[in-house]
Amino acid sequence: MKRMLSLLLALAMVFALCACGADAPAAPAEPAAPAAPADPATPEAPAEPAEPAKPAELKKVKFLLNWTIAADHSPYYVALEKGWYEEAGLDVEVIIGQGSGYSVTAIDAGTADIAIADAPVVFQYRQQGAMAKIIGIIFDNHPNSMYYWEDSGITKPQDLVGKTVAVPETDGHKVMWPAFAAMLGIDPESVEFVNIESTAKVSALASKNADVVFELLTGYPNFESAIPDGGFGNFLWADYGFQCYAHSYITSDDMIANDPETLKAFLDVTYRAWEYVLNNPEEAIDILAKYHSINTADVLKALQIEYSFLKTQNYKDNGIGYIDAAKMQQTYDLVNTYQTELDFGLEDIYDDSFLPATPYTNFTME
Repeated sequence: MKRMLSLLLALAMVFALCACGADAPAAPAEPAAPAAPADPATPEAPAEPAEPAKPAELKKVKFLLNWTIAADHSPYYVALEKGWYEEAGLDVEVIIGQGSGYSVTAIDAGTADIAIADAPVVFQYRQQGAMAKIIGIIFDNHPNSMYYWEDSGITKPQDLVGKTVAVPETDGHKVMWPAFAAMLGIDPESVEFVNIESTAKVSALASKNADVVFELLTGYPNFESAIPDGGFGNFLWADYGFQCYAHSYITSDDMIANDPETLKAFLDVTYRAWEYVLNNPEEAIDILAKYHSINTADVLKALQIEYSFLKTQNYKDNGIGYIDAAKMQQTYDLVNTYQTELDFGLEDIYDDSFLPATPYTNFTME
């Protein structure tokens, strides 16, 4: 009996322990191991920096002057000095000129992109087959002139008959002389021409190697400096009926067709520079002197003479470089009547679509 009770008691204790195990709380979970810190010796690689933007490649422009350095060339060096051409995307190379005829020939041959030439010369050379057009004007009035010794008996342009005239072969004066002579009523062959270098005009007169020298009115200060005692005079062709356009910017038909944006950019900067020169003449000449050896006093005087060809009501109203269709027709008629018979229309000699969209008119009238 005792053994039976002991067995029953043992079984009861086993059941009690099992019951207690069922009600006991679950053992706590083991804490998660902390994440390993990043190795300071191997930091995260930074993002690759963006490639810097490459500057746009500048458009190379060969710009041929009409002549050796003069006051009216100062705007191009102002634009270079101030970086305006570069800002417009242009790399402008300024090339010393050898006369209007040379300029038109260079444009036609493609050795220059833009050049300066006297307007009537462009008409004549286009008639001869040169593919050149006027795209802007520099001088609104014509500055052609002639210098002579007062003791030579010359008192009017018609007195050139039988005289010697010194002028380079490709000079605009020489090319346009037949037209002016016809207007004067004299035979163009009635004078004897002496061919000289472009830099020898003043010395040709000063040394009396010729009775007359053809040169622009703006060259007066140079003669005045070389001949301080005077004794010479000059005639402005415009005072004797030679009314037409003069210095102009020209380019080729190909350039007009294939690169109009370069032409627009060049003219916009150039006329901006002209406006600056008209308002800051002393600074403009000082800048020119940085690039070329010049007599700053004489060149400044020449620039002030040029004001009469630039500070016109036409330019004040319409912008520097404006092309007046009526005056272009007048130039056409002068060449056609007195110089070379033209078989092309007026629309074939100029294109005014490249002039600045916003005209440059900020200058005071004289």
